Amino acid sequence: MNVIKRLLLKSNFFRKTIHRNSEEIHNQKLSDISSHLREVKNELLKLLPMQMWQRFENEAYVSGGCIYSLYHDKQPKDYDFFLVNNSLVDELREYFIDRAGYHGSDINGGTYNDLPLTITNNAISIGKYQIITQWVGEPQEVIGDFDFRHNMFYWWNKRVYTLSDWSYLKGNALVYNEQRARDIVGTIVRVPRFIQRGMTITQKEMSKVLLKLHNVGFTDKEIEILENNKLDRFGS
Repeated sequence: MNVIKRLLLKSNFFRKTIHRNSEEIHNQKLSDISSHLREVKNELLKLLPMQMWQRFENEAYVSGGCIYSLYHDKQPKDYDFFLVNNSLVDELREYFIDRAGYHGSDINGGTYNDLPLTITNNAISIGKYQIITQWVGEPQEVIGDFDFRHNMFYWWNKRVYTLSDWSYLKGNALVYNEQRARDIVGTIVRVPRFIQRGMTITQKEMSKVLLKLHNVGFTDKEIEILENNKLDRFGS
C-alpha cells in the first residue's frame, strides 16, 4: 500500500472516530437534558393541586430556550410548559387567580408556596416555572410557529424531540423560521437579547425577518406596545 492510500485510510478513520464521538456526546447531552427536565416537571407537579397531576403529566410538554441553554451547559432562567388543550389551561388559571394576593385588569399575582406568582394573559409564572396560556396545542402547532430554529425543540416525558434540525441546537446561529406569521415585531425585539447571549445572525437572516414584517404589517397591539415603550410585553 502506497503512502497516499495509507494517509487516506488514516484520515477516514479519524473522521469516523470524531463523528462517532460527537454523536455520543450529543446523545448523552440529550439524555442529561431529559433527566433534568423530568425532575423539573416533578417539582412543578408538586405545586399543583393533586387532582390536576395526571392531566398535567399527560398534557404538558417543555419547550423554549431552556433546552438550548441546557445543551450548552448554561442554567436556564425559566422553564416554559405548554399544554395541549384549553380546558386544563382554564382550570389552572382559575386555580391560581383564586390564590393571587392582588388582582388587576390584565395581571394578577402575589406569592404561592413562598414563590412569586404572576398571572397574565400570556402565562402563569410560579418562580422559575412558566405555564404558557397564550398558545395552546400540540407541539407541531405551537412550536412550529416559534421564530428561530434553535428553539424548535421540545421535551415530552421521556425524550427531546426536534421540529427543525439538531444542527440548530448545536450551533450558535440565529436562523429564522420563515413559516412563522405571528409576533414579527417581537421577533425583532428579541434579536439583541440573543446577541448578548453569544449568538449571531447574518444579514440574510435579518432580511427574512424584515420581509416577513413587510408582508404581515403591524398589528394595533404591536403599535400600542411600541408607542408606550413597553417592549417586554412581547411574548416568546
